[in-house]
Amino acid sequence: NDNYGHQAGDKVIQTLAQIIKKQTRETDLSGRYGGEEFAIILADASGDGAMQVAERIRKAAEATEVTHDGQSIRFTVSLGLAEFSPAFHNEMQWLDLADQALYEAKENGRNQAILRAK
Repeated sequence: NDNYGHQAGDKVIQTLAQIIKKQTRETDLSGRYGGEEFAIILADASGDGAMQVAERIRKAAEATEVTHDGQSIRFTVSLGLAEFSPAFHNEMQWLDLADQALYEAKENGRNQAILRAK
């Protein structure tokens, strides 16, 4: 949004939503969670399985080019993953752990996936 404007940013977000849909299963749940953030719940996936999905999403985004008003836009994604644990007292603890992982991915140079487990 900052570099190309809101319409271009919306197009990138729509493209990323399509990538997520293509790289996840019908049993998984995904949706936009914030301005530029998505949440994905991978049913019955291990941490390793979730990392494989995250890497497919990351690589697909990195290889995708969006065109808007004659401009070619390349983008990358940073992913924060949290493995579910019965030790969580509520879903917010799960989301907080994923958010910590996302922050770490961004702080460590972006365009990567980080997995955290409780």
